[in-house]
Amino acid sequence: MTYLESVDNALRLLVSLAAQQRISVSDAAKELGVAPSTAHRLLSTMRYRGFVRQTDDRCYIPGPAFATLMKRNPATAKLAERALPYLGMVMGALDETCHLVVRVNRDVQFVASVEAQQALKISSRQGQTMPAHLVSGGKMLLALLPRPELDTLYPVEEPDLLAGKDRNIFAAELASARCRGYTVNVGDTERGIAAVAVPVPGTDGKPIAAMSVSVPSVRYSSTRVPKFAAALRRGADALSAELSG
Repeated sequence: MTYLESVDNALRLLVSLAAQQRISVSDAAKELGVAPSTAHRLLSTMRYRGFVRQTDDRCYIPGPAFATLMKRNPATAKLAERALPYLGMVMGALDETCHLVVRVNRDVQFVASVEAQQALKISSRQGQTMPAHLVSGGKMLLALLPRPELDTLYPVEEPDLLAGKDRNIFAAELASARCRGYTVNVGDTERGIAAVAVPVPGTDGKPIAAMSVSVPSVRYSSTRVPKFAAALRRGADALSAELSG
């Protein structure tokens, strides 16, 4: 039987986390029979993909992507499958990496990605979970929420939920996005990356997801945003039409 040891080790850590709900680097190294540095690299990669998160005492516990994996929504899986041709259409028009995200409370899940063909590109984010208020697609979906629902998600008495963002400035940003029909993120989630997103309307007109394009900052400029938004709208509208059919 042929297998990749690194993949096998990562899967063993997931199984261990499912049983114990907590693991340290030294425990992971001992369980896998590898050096602590190797265990740390494995856990760091899993953290990047959202499968684990680190606690204050530097142990690792299941992350949001792990929870998503454990309770995979069949409807979301079907949406991701049907979105792939339209993400590919947008990628073909822009030659930049495209994503589909759905919102789950204050987070967004990247449920599908199609990578650009260029050597310098943004990699797939499929499977990752990120804070909605930082991600372009998340901000688009938040912008279209009724204000009472938005206030429930981000109550005034819990300002830390916006991770340092000024509440009034954030509200103005969402209002502007609502009027434009698209959102822009320049370096909010990761330095050197910019993104533009539009909503994907459901059968009732309410957004069920957001479609976005991620661009290395060296290829991003504000003058390109209208082109990005137009290509995304064509893809989102085509996907919406299929879902309504």
